[in-house]
Amino acid sequence: MERTIRDSLLEALEDLEEQKFKEFKFKLDDIPVKDDCRNIPRGRLEQADRLDLTNMLISFYGQDYAMEVTIAVLEAINRKDLAFRLRRAAFH
Repeated sequence: MERTIRDSLLEALEDLEEQKFKEFKFKLDDIPVKDDCRNIPRGRLEQADRLDLTNMLISFYGQDYAMEVTIAVLEAINRKDLAFRLRRAAFH
């Protein structure tokens, strides 16, 4: 069965240590997004686990843009290895 964008996003979030996951959510609230999008509200991010956050990313941004946003946030929190892996998954 082919891996979906949702699968790739969830896998990347699951690879974050707890502190990095907190940093990811903090930075996600802060990162500039396209004009026709809005950031996920901080209150929703606070209690979100990795699966919840994956679903929020896709519902707020759509699959393709959720991938772009996730890659940008991973790079911002210095997890360029995960960003690279996600980028590679998106184009294969």
